[in-house]
Amino acid sequence: MFQAEPLDPANLSDTAWVLARAFRDNPGMLALLPGATEEVRLRKLGPCMDGFTRSVVRYGTVEVVKDGGQVVAAALSFPPGRFPPPFWATVIQSKGPILAGPRAALRSARLDQEMRKRHPHYPHHYLWILGVEPGRQGQGLGSVLLRSLSAKADADGVPCYLETDKPTSVKIYQRHGYEVVAEDELPPVALKLWFMNRPVAGPR
Repeated sequence: MFQAEPLDPANLSDTAWVLARAFRDNPGMLALLPGATEEVRLRKLGPCMDGFTRSVVRYGTVEVVKDGGQVVAAALSFPPGRFPPPFWATVIQSKGPILAGPRAALRSARLDQEMRKRHPHYPHHYLWILGVEPGRQGQGLGSVLLRSLSAKADADGVPCYLETDKPTSVKIYQRHGYEVVAEDELPPVALKLWFMNRPVAGPR
C-alpha cells in the first residue's frame, strides 16, 4: 500500500523531474512556452521544478510517494502562515524561469503576481504543486498525497486551498472535498484557472 512520506534530500532531483514530466503538457506550460516542442518544454521545466522543490524544502512541506524506492508522485505545499515565502525563496525559484528565457520568465512572473492577488488571507494549507509520473497517473497516487494534506489541515482546524489549470483535475479535487470558489482567466497568457477550497472536515 502506498503512503506519503517526507522528501529525502537524496531524492530531490528525481522529484523535480517527476514534477517536470507531470506538468510538461499542462495548459499553463503550453501558454508560457507557446510553440515549444514537448522536448523543449521538458528541458526548460526541469530547472524550474528543481528550484521550486528546493525552495519548498526550506520554507514549506514536500511529500512524495515511492514505489520500489523510486519517487512516482510529489506534492509541494505551505502550512498556515508560510505563504508567501520570504524573498530568498523567490531567489531559489528564479533560476528555472531565467533559464527558460526572458519572455517565459516575464510571463511566469506576471502570472505569479496575478495568482497572488487572488490568494486567500485566512489561515490555510496551500497545495502549490502536485504531480504524478505520467505513466503512473490514474493509480491513486495523487489521492495518497491529497489525503495526507487533508489530514494535516483537519488536525490544524484550517481549510486547504489550491489552483488548477486542468478541468479534469477539478473533478479529482472535488472527490476529495474541494469546492470551486472562483474561475478566472489570468493575463498575460489568457490562462484559465479554477480556485478551489476544501473546508475543514475534522476537529477545530
